[in-house]
Order: sequence, then C-alpha cells, then structure tokens
Amino acid sequence: MGYHKPYFILYISHSFWAIALPAQFVYTTYISRSAPTSLSSLQDRIDFFARLIRQSTSDLRHRKAGYTAVNTSESTSSSTLASTSASFASTTTVYTSREKRALSKYLFWLTFGMTTLFMVPSYLWYACVAMTSMANLTAIYNTACFFAYLFSILLLREKIVANKVVAVFLSLLGVAVISLTTRESGGDGKSVAGKQSFSMAGDVLALVGAALYGFEEVVYKKYASAKVAPVTFANTLTGLMGVVTLTMLWVPIPLFHWIGHEIMELPTWKEFLSILMIATLGLIYNGCFMIVVSMTSPVFAAVGVMATIPLVALTDWALFHENIGWGNVVGGLSILAGFAILVRENRKR
Repeated sequence: MGYHKPYFILYISHSFWAIALPAQFVYTTYISRSAPTSLSSLQDRIDFFARLIRQSTSDLRHRKAGYTAVNTSESTSSSTLASTSASFASTTTVYTSREKRALSKYLFWLTFGMTTLFMVPSYLWYACVAMTSMANLTAIYNTACFFAYLFSILLLREKIVANKVVAVFLSLLGVAVISLTTRESGGDGKSVAGKQSFSMAGDVLALVGAALYGFEEVVYKKYASAKVAPVTFANTLTGLMGVVTLTMLWVPIPLFHWIGHEIMELPTWKEFLSILMIATLGLIYNGCFMIVVSMTSPVFAAVGVMATIPLVALTDWALFHENIGWGNVVGGLSILAGFAILVRENRKR
C-alpha cells in the first residue's frame, strides 16, 4: 500500500497485545470452569488472578538451572493443567509485601527482556518485507526451526534425536526448494541485477532474524514458560509485553524520525485498518505460539509454523495472482513430512 514504516507498524501491532491481559483476566475469573465458585466480588477475582500469576512467577523464579525442555510433565492434558492451575491458585499461600515486590520486579524484567527479544527479529521481518519477496522472506524465517533445535541442545540440554534431525532436515529442504524456485524476475524472465542484489541483502537480514527467532523461542521456553497455569501465564505475559511496548518502546519512533531513518507519517484510514488487521492476527498467532512452546518444545512449534509457507503461496495466488510452481508443491510436501515425523516423535514422549 506504499506505507513503508516498519517500526511504527511493529509498534502498533505489538502494543495491541495488551488486549490479551484483560481478556485473560475475564476468561480466568468469569468464564473458565476451573475458577473457584467463591469468587463473588471483583476484588475476589483480582486477588485470585494475582495469586495465580504470583504462583507462576514464583515457579519461574525458583526454577533450577538444570531445567530440561523434554520431560514427561509436558504431556499433561489441558484439562489436567486447568484443574491443577485452579488448585494452585486456591491454596492459602501467603506472600509478604517484600515477596510481592520481589516477584513483581522479577516479572517486570522478565517481560521487558522477552519484549525486547521479540521486537528485534520482528522488526527485521517487517523491514525485510520491502527488501525481498514474500515467499523468500517466509521461507528463510522458517529456518528458525534449525536454530531452535541448535539452541535447544545448547541451552536446554536437549538430546540429539534421529527423528528430530530428519524432521528438521526435511523442513529445511522444503524451505530451500521453495526459496530457490521462486526468484524474482523481470519482464523478459531474467533477474534484474539491482533487484537481485537488493533481494540478497534482504535474505541475509532475514537469516539473522531467523536465528534470533530461534534463540528467542528457546529463551522463552527456559525462562518464561511456567509449569503453574502455563496457558494463563503465557497469555498474561503476552498482554504484559503489549503494555511494555505501548508505554516504553515508542522511544525509537521520534528518534528514527530525527535521524531520517523512518520519517513519521500517520497512516490513512485504509492503511490503519490494514495495520489493525495485522495486529489482530499477530495477537492470535503470538498467543497460540507461546502456548505451544510452553506445552511442547521450541522445535515442534517452529516446524509447525512452517505451514505458513504453503499458506503464503496460496494467499499470493488468491490476492496477487502469482503462480504456484512445482517448487512450492514439492517444498510444501517436504515440510509437511517433517512436521508429521515431529508429531509422531512428540507423541512418544
């Protein structure tokens, strides 16, 4: 649409995550079947929700350094997790004022750190949209599964499993096939030299962003995925990250404007509606993704997200009338095969 303001779009999109905080509060205390029936007043519901988040934060704060991503507790059903969360929050755990402040401070720095880790690769993605093709960008960013597995081995001490290696290899093979068969071309069918070099710079930045995404997923799994009320905490953390973005990360906007990197211009109403749609879909995606990472593993989540590659190809075909070549078909099937192997491996655990 011609509105090339990647950081501003990212700021609006991530600030929109703040909606997840009141939404999670309403669901946990009003709608969820696991909420205690004794919650009669608003203050009771606030206390219940706060106690649940303190339990989750306390679990994170006292987690041992030897935490491993692969364990039997992660196969627990969602219904069991819900009842367990309710029982934890219903206990008479009493926190002193000092402990509450310490947990709040810990939660703030955890939220600020995760927000920053999310912002950097996300900004690179938005910046690369104008520097390379959408197919290339999506394909390269989905190599995050390789980096997620690498960092899982280094930081989570995850074992090297043959099926996982095969799954990641098939997924990356599918990415490579799609990327190599969807090069930009000019009207005569030949690549335009200037555009090709511009695309190369975008591809390199996208690869850096993919590595950071893989790192961020593993860091989230190790330091921000609670065992107490994991779904509630993941959605609450998403909302808190939106609050931090809204209140603190507006600073680069005037700075970028001052140095001429990104001149601030308000979008038109049509452009704003498009940004709002991006923000809404991003909220749904990020919330689901963080839950999946909490309840499974970074590698499983990263490979699962690769389904976006054939979906992007279909979207480009439907909206922009771009052809779906054999590379998209073969690459998509390879990605699906890798994901199927990973699903089977995950069920074994």
